[in-house]
Amino acid sequence: MANQALHVLHVEDDFADAMLVQQAVCEAGDFDISFEVVRTLREAKQRMQAGGFDLILLDLRLPDSVHPTETLEVARSTAGNTPVLVLSGSMAVDRNHLGGEIASLDKNASFKSERGRKGINIAQSIRNAVDTDDFLSI
Repeated sequence: MANQALHVLHVEDDFADAMLVQQAVCEAGDFDISFEVVRTLREAKQRMQAGGFDLILLDLRLPDSVHPTETLEVARSTAGNTPVLVLSGSMAVDRNHLGGEIASLDKNASFKSERGRKGINIAQSIRNAVDTDDFLSI
């Protein structure tokens, strides 16, 4: 059975990180997930308001929103019913600001495979997040 095609808004200011996510999805063999990348919270708000996404993949620290709680508040208020999945390299620091409501993994650790340990399957994480109404973090 083929995977359902998904359209993801990836809010990420670092081009290399955005490409890393796309490469990881392709390496997982999931070619039915397409990405639109925006680099600022302002751009993200405009695109979220336009709609048409199955998931918002959100970095917490952006050029126009460096505080994680601000980024989360804007995403929550703008995304509507679209699930939001937080993928951030600053989770070790930001976890204290976010409180206990969001489970999290640091993306820096998520993409590294240690010997004998497989890295996360970002494509499967995206697909799982689309099926939930919760605000998630990986």
